[in-house]
Amino acid sequence: MLFSNTDKVKYIGVDIGSHAVKVCQLAQGRKEINLKSFGLANLPSAAFVNGVIKEPQLIAQTLQSLLAHLQIKTKEIVFAISGFSVIIKKILLPFIPERDLIQSIEYEAQQHIPFDIKEVNLDFQVLNSSKDNRDSMSVLLVAAKKETLSSYLEVFELSGLEASIADVAAFALANAYEYNYPLDSTPVALVNLGASQITLHVLNQYGPVFTRDIFLGGRQLTEKIQSVLNISFDEAEKIKLGKNRTADQLDRIGPLFLSVVQTWTEEIKQVLDVLTASDPENKPVKIILSGGSSLMPGLPQLLSKGLQLPVELLNPFSQVRADSELFDPAYVQSVGPQLAIAFGLALRQKGK
Repeated sequence: MLFSNTDKVKYIGVDIGSHAVKVCQLAQGRKEINLKSFGLANLPSAAFVNGVIKEPQLIAQTLQSLLAHLQIKTKEIVFAISGFSVIIKKILLPFIPERDLIQSIEYEAQQHIPFDIKEVNLDFQVLNSSKDNRDSMSVLLVAAKKETLSSYLEVFELSGLEASIADVAAFALANAYEYNYPLDSTPVALVNLGASQITLHVLNQYGPVFTRDIFLGGRQLTEKIQSVLNISFDEAEKIKLGKNRTADQLDRIGPLFLSVVQTWTEEIKQVLDVLTASDPENKPVKIILSGGSSLMPGLPQLLSKGLQLPVELLNPFSQVRADSELFDPAYVQSVGPQLAIAFGLALRQKGK
């Protein structure tokens, strides 16, 4: 794609997961966003475990190689964190001017954050409300452990990159969805199925409603397939995703697939039941699925049956201009769900 002088290249969105590192680069054109580059590279299982960076040098090398392969020269990146190191709380406070809230946010956070306040970085966002209540305001409070942020920054420093914004994976996912789909008052549940974590984020037109990380993921099934078929992890991963598998293999892994998906379904349902019990107005009307494990054949249908909700795959590139001479449209669509968080990060703009 040829970018005119009016096209402004955005940050690189970098999503580090336990199975792969994913990057996405966009450019702002006159009327639309253009896809400039994207890609992913697998990580060794020991590099990133349970949301914790174990091998920063190894991740940095993988990221450097990926960026070099994609010929990305931009150094400014946006990244996301999730898991145990992040606490997201939506709190209701008496209305005060935002400048006064800045001064009192640490005190408010101490009432809601189960970490030592000195060990976290805090941020907040005053949310729009669906109710006309001038006496109170809804505030989204986010706390991230400084130790976790430092480990990510070490990776990017080793990679020769500049981390301009630290985001939360659930919010990046919401950005990806909101850019491509119209929002209304009916809540939707975004479910990102990663290798070792399921991120569940419920939102409506007024903003985030509920966020929860479930520490299960596609690696469960891959490792079971690996054990049953006595094959390598990489071979098991391909078979899980429906690539080059025989009828005999399918018969042998079928019960494993059903068992794992049932476990995921029960965990997601339990979380949604808790939300519905406390806030019935925000019961989701559908599930939007993303993440590498979302690409397993038949998964949307099974989840839909178990959760009794419509389930569809998120295509983060559906409203993005992608030059068909540079990007195979079928391939872009097929890998889209894996790139949802990276895409949401790449949408971020300076000063916003």
